[in-house]
Amino acid sequence: MKTREKILKSAWKLFAEKGFEDVSIRDVTQDADVNIASVSYHFGSKSGLIQEIVVEALVPMNKQRVILLKQAGDSVGGVEHVQIRDLIESFVRPVVCPEEYGGCSDMMARLMARYLIDRDYDVPMKVMDSFGDVYKIFSIAIRAQCPNVEPKKALEKLIFSTGAVFMFQSFSGLVAKATGNESALNIDDYLKDAVAFCEAGFKAE
Repeated sequence: MKTREKILKSAWKLFAEKGFEDVSIRDVTQDADVNIASVSYHFGSKSGLIQEIVVEALVPMNKQRVILLKQAGDSVGGVEHVQIRDLIESFVRPVVCPEEYGGCSDMMARLMARYLIDRDYDVPMKVMDSFGDVYKIFSIAIRAQCPNVEPKKALEKLIFSTGAVFMFQSFSGLVAKATGNESALNIDDYLKDAVAFCEAGFKAE
């Protein structure tokens, strides 16, 4: 394995386990068994390394969103015929089920927390380009189902749905304790209920 890949593998593991702030460059290079100067050579700085991790986490997520919507469209004769509920699930499922496409739930949680804390954080251009691909195909599906919803408003509703679903997943343990029902969260049942809830809000004026 090349040095760059060793660094990324160790950084991914450590950042997912401990968070971005609690992991130093020295921690990463010791785990990867490489020279500390190699991080500067390949990524410029810790910030540059984090940016690359963001790309590795979010670009596949957005590709999975497109894949799921196209699959839903194939079953009904085109993305224009995908119902809002299936459209929302295609958008939110990759966030809460990243293992389905080789991602990591812990890393996704770390990234969500990072963006919540630092709202001015720069998003890598590769990630923005992948969001553009998502926006294009989802806009087609949304306009067909909700012709009176402006594209900007539709995107806001999708993002709101993602936040609502992710936050419930994150705090489901507290909900279970509060209700006295501490059984394990069934992801499919949970997604079904969460998406149905978001669907009602998506259709609201």
